[in-house]
Amino acid sequence: MISLFFLSLLLLTFLWNRYYEKHWNTGLLVTLRFLQDFVYAGEQAEMTEQIENRKKLVLPVLEVAFHMDKRLAFHDCENTSVSDFTYKRDIFALLGYQRITRKLTLNCTKRGCYRIDKSYLTAFSMLHRKRFSIEAPADTQLYVYAARTNVSDILVTCERLMGSVQCAKRLFEDPFAYASIREYTVTDPMKTINWKASARTGELMVNTFESTHMEKVLLFLDVEDSGILKYEYLIEDAVSVTATLAQKMIARGMEVGLCTNIAADSDSAYTCLPPTSGKKQLTDIERLLATHQSDAGVLPLSSMLDSFAGQAADQLEDAVMIFISKNAVQNQTAIEAFTGREQAVWVVPCPRNEPCCLQTIDNIRLINREVNDF
Repeated sequence: MISLFFLSLLLLTFLWNRYYEKHWNTGLLVTLRFLQDFVYAGEQAEMTEQIENRKKLVLPVLEVAFHMDKRLAFHDCENTSVSDFTYKRDIFALLGYQRITRKLTLNCTKRGCYRIDKSYLTAFSMLHRKRFSIEAPADTQLYVYAARTNVSDILVTCERLMGSVQCAKRLFEDPFAYASIREYTVTDPMKTINWKASARTGELMVNTFESTHMEKVLLFLDVEDSGILKYEYLIEDAVSVTATLAQKMIARGMEVGLCTNIAADSDSAYTCLPPTSGKKQLTDIERLLATHQSDAGVLPLSSMLDSFAGQAADQLEDAVMIFISKNAVQNQTAIEAFTGREQAVWVVPCPRNEPCCLQTIDNIRLINREVNDF
């Protein structure tokens, strides 16, 4: 009788384990999602870890694990380890038809594009004698944009250049960009008369329109760091300066373009975004700068300028050029030849107490940025 009891118990355990092995992951959903599309370096981001059990079967122990780039760090280090990646491993106990959601906080110290594309789920049989594992897909990403920095001195210099450049330009009115209404003068064409406003005021009134000319800026970012002694912090400052200038200038309604030896794909040695305005342009610039890796090989600035001058010379017309490059000595001749007599600004990130002492020609304004090595 006792033997039959134990035999039945063993059989029941065997059948239960087979059933559990087949059905433990049925109706089991795991969702990992960043709550923000982007943040700036130095800020915090949040993500949710949601586990849902859509069946009656209880999961007494469920282990959820995933990994991501180690440049993202969890604010709470519990169940976290860091080596080549940041590994996160959490344990849950799920009843039937239960959903659990956890919110995790991340410290975003460095720019980049961070993705989580899969997670690993593990359950255990009775008495933990056997483990069952599956790989679950995930699809979430977070852009950490370059940190913002102070560029007020660069903006002041650029505004002065733009003022001097635009004084000699003839402005044309845009018939689709309405500005205001004013009184009629004998030099105004009849087509500009606003008859409703004229009837309301008892005097002839005409429409005025904005100018078709927009301020145009071309940013040239050099991220080459090919020397034996690396200056990664200077490259990071150059990227931050470029991103901050693009944000502030587009916010002022300027057309901003970017030419950089950051390659957007494997088929190109450099990337050029034609000058335009709007949020999409800023997003394209921010994401391009966020994805650059400091260990990637890049085209020298001089070679990039040679290619750009031949392929996109029309973009230089009426544009103020801003060069952001730490490689002052290597690129001085190339930049002076590229600009000719056009007005330009050259921003040179350099180590603190080691300012750049170049003697540039009159049309190039040199701005030294002394940067601390943190």
